[in-house]
Order: sequence, then structure tokens, then C-alpha cells
Amino acid sequence: MNNSLRLAAALLSLFLASACALQGTPRHSLGELRNALLAHNAEDALKYVDVESVVDHIIEDTFLSKESGMKTNSNALGLALGRSIASALLPQARTLIRKAVYAAIESDDQLGYFSQIRKASVWYFSIEEKGDTAVVTPRGDDKVRFKMERTVEGYWKIKQLIFEKKR
Repeated sequence: MNNSLRLAAALLSLFLASACALQGTPRHSLGELRNALLAHNAEDALKYVDVESVVDHIIEDTFLSKESGMKTNSNALGLALGRSIASALLPQARTLIRKAVYAAIESDDQLGYFSQIRKASVWYFSIEEKGDTAVVTPRGDDKVRFKMERTVEGYWKIKQLIFEKKR
């Protein structure tokens, strides 16, 4: 009886530990992203990162933070002009950034863009999942979090970086 109890406890522990990394979970997608980065496989890595969406959110967040600090009408005019310029340049910027990310993944990453992800385990992240979205936070460091969304194919994709607001 004692051995069967130990076996049941071991199987339950194994099931609980593996359940977080089952296919179709954010943690599994992060593991696949990590594997693609380690293999320098940009095609596979970019399956899990929507570079265009990340760029769009960074630009939008930048403008929103500037709007909250506006004090004069001339600031509003400058912000409107900045938005116009940004929207005109956004397609080219997305393309250039995607190419740069692709090249960084395919390279030996001497600049260290992905060094933290390569070193980290998928268990390094706290994941708060709500429906088809998840917010992922590196444990012990909430300065930069990111939002993932489930795709129609069932895997998860990074769509937005969330930066801690300066106080």
C-alpha cells in the first residue's frame, strides 16, 4: 500500500508540474519561443511574437503618456503633428524593426537582445491567464511585462510590452 501511495503521489506531482507546460498554454508557447531562439530559427520564433503589434503598442503608449502630460494647446498641436508623422512612417518602421529582429535571432546574438530569454526557464515567469489573453511577468522584475493572446491555431503570441510607469 505504501508503494502505491508513493507512486500515486509521484504521478500526481508529475501531472501538476507538466500541466503548466501542456500544448496550448502560454508557458508552452514561451518554451517553443525559447527553443527557436536557441536554435537561431527566426521563422519559428516570430510565430510567437507579433512584432508589428508590439511596435504599434509601443508607439501608442508613448503618445498616450505624452497626452497625459500636456499643458498647453501648442503641446496638443505638436502631439497631433507627431501622430501624423508616426502614422506615415509606421509601415516602414514595422518592416525595418521586423528585419532587425529577424537578423538578431538568426545571428549569434552578440548584442544580447535575447540573452535573458535564452538563460531563463519557462518557470521563471508568472502567468496570469484570462480567457484568450495572458499577462506574463518575469519573477522578481515587473518593470517590463508582456501581454500574450491565443491565436486561432491554438498557440500563444506576444502582442504587447507593458512598461512600468515612472512615478
